[in-house]
Amino acid sequence: MSHSRIFQISEKPLVQENFITDDDFHEHWFVGSVAEYVSGDNDRSEDIRCLRDRLTNLRVARFGIDKSYSRISFVILPEGKERYFSHAYERFVEARKKTIEMGLPEFASGVVFAGLAHQMESAFCEKFAFYVSQNENEFDIVPLDEFIRGAEVGQRYYIGGVLDYHY
Repeated sequence: MSHSRIFQISEKPLVQENFITDDDFHEHWFVGSVAEYVSGDNDRSEDIRCLRDRLTNLRVARFGIDKSYSRISFVILPEGKERYFSHAYERFVEARKKTIEMGLPEFASGVVFAGLAHQMESAFCEKFAFYVSQNENEFDIVPLDEFIRGAEVGQRYYIGGVLDYHY
C-alpha cells in the first residue's frame, strides 16, 4: 500500500475556497486508473515542505511565502529542468544501453525487454509519484514529471490544495 500527493498548482494565486478537495475526484478518471482513492486527510504544510525540499535540494525551483503564509509559490530556475531530470536520464540511458545490447532470444521471450521498457518509461515519466492538478475548474491531472517538462522557466506558480492518493 503506497501513498503519494496531488498538488494543485496555478499561474495565479488561489483562495482556499477554490482549493481541490477529495470530493472533486469521486468520478474522476484518475481514481481507478492510477489511484485507488483520493483523500483530504493529510497535512498540507508538511506535504508542501516535502515538495519544496525536493525541488530546492535539486536546485530546480526557488520558493516564496507571502507575509500571511497563505500563498506559497515557486519559480523554476534556469537549468532547473535539467537538474530535475538528471538522475532519471541516467536510469533511462542505462536501460536503453541494456536494450541495445540485448540479443534476439531475450527480445523474443519478451521478459527482459518488458522490464527494460518499463524502466525507460518510468525514468521518462514516473506515473506513481507526485501529481499536479493544473486547472482550477476541470482538474486536469498530470504527473509532476510532465508538469516540470512543460513549466516555464521564471514563471511564478502558486500552490493551492494538496491531497493524498493511494495506489
